[in-house]
Amino acid sequence: MQREVNPLPSPTEKIGEAEIYTGRGLLAALPEAVDGMTGGGRVLLVRDGEGRETAGRAEELLKGFGFRVTAKDAADADEAEECCLLSLGIGGREAAEAAKRAARKLGAECALFPVVPCEDGLLKGGGVRAVYLDDDVLDSSPADSRAAAAGIVLSVPVRKFEDAYAAKVLAEKPVNEWDFSFSEEEPLSSCALKVIRTGAAEGVYAPDVTADMLRSIACARGRAPRRKGEYVFVAACALAAFYKAYLSSPAIDTLVPADHGAALDEIARLTGGEKGKLMQAFDIFDVSGYFRINYILGEYRMDLLSELSSADLGGAERKWRRMYDDAGFWMKSAFTSADMIRAMALGGELSGGLLALAAATGFFGAMTPEEKTGDKKKTA
Repeated sequence: MQREVNPLPSPTEKIGEAEIYTGRGLLAALPEAVDGMTGGGRVLLVRDGEGRETAGRAEELLKGFGFRVTAKDAADADEAEECCLLSLGIGGREAAEAAKRAARKLGAECALFPVVPCEDGLLKGGGVRAVYLDDDVLDSSPADSRAAAAGIVLSVPVRKFEDAYAAKVLAEKPVNEWDFSFSEEEPLSSCALKVIRTGAAEGVYAPDVTADMLRSIACARGRAPRRKGEYVFVAACALAAFYKAYLSSPAIDTLVPADHGAALDEIARLTGGEKGKLMQAFDIFDVSGYFRINYILGEYRMDLLSELSSADLGGAERKWRRMYDDAGFWMKSAFTSADMIRAMALGGELSGGLLALAAATGFFGAMTPEEKTGDKKKTA
């Protein structure tokens, strides 16, 4: 008897080596897609807590099609020893990262089926052959995951500003094309695709590293971490306000230089990274480089301020907060303004661009002198 299959649509886009499929009914078409990649055989299905229900449905469909399926939780995916031809990650970030690791270990193909639209780093590290963004699945994702995806898309104007700074001050040619249009009426798969494009962009941007530091600070202080996309957007808004203030200041040359060693110690403590490896990421200005950049920055200061002013982040903030039932009041318990300033200070050590210059001049140390050498206990 001939098996009934659902047709797989043509890929919407190809990013690197990964074909991205968007639309509805992709879960039902998954067996045909897997068959096209493997021609049969055993499939490793990697799931996390967010994708457990969808992974169960996918397992039934694949077995009904004739595949042998080994299902593993993300934490146990590395233990798979069967001869699997495909590692299929179903869920969120945890499932995606585990599926990629397992594929490398097994020498298998890798495909991802996200159940939430906020995974900005799905393609990092390479090795992903296909990503399936099914609106029938994404439509039931929680509000915070939708807001996280929207936050990454709405943060793009700050990335564009950083590209403008790199072009004018550092003579670096921008290499990324950005799309930061967002509407709650558009399919979630469309928003998720923009997030994947942003995550695949070249370069290190301040909203991302600041978000990573903000998350690490929250975890170190015992707070439940939020989704990265949420941190990215609040960091982008804080950075835009900071950039305006910094570019408007005529007195940045009077500051005491930053203590890079103390910042390195704190980053290593927060992230668990090795101090020696982190040192390689530091970009400490020499005297001639500092004055050269400062002179060029003075020439383009008004142009850069105009670039920032053209971005309607105020409107983006209102649009973003309305995606939450509590209108964004969760942020009051998630981090403080001091946490944000510290995250920007540490992010400046790793991100480059204007934030790196501000960190190198000691600007953040002047704003938070008590934390300049890390979280030392205060004495009476």
